[in-house]
Amino acid sequence: MADFLWHKVSEKEKKEIKKQAKSIMDSFSKKLSRVDMKISESLIERDEGEREEKEGECLDLDRKIMFENAPNKNKDFIIGEKKSW
Repeated sequence: MADFLWHKVSEKEKKEIKKQAKSIMDSFSKKLSRVDMKISESLIERDEGEREEKEGECLDLDRKIMFENAPNKNKDFIIGEKKSW
């Protein structure tokens, strides 16, 4: 567990980390070069690529219902959460 704690890295450790990182990248690039990069056709076939834009209907929002659903509110405003995530 002590290996995972923060500590100042010596020059020797820096060189070892660089060596390990290079080894990992080289190994990955060798395996990646063996991957067949030819991309076949898409498996999904569609008649149209995009949907047509249509006139939508505007729904009236009832202020009373919005305030009933809001967990945090005061007289005139709905209070949004702040930095809770």
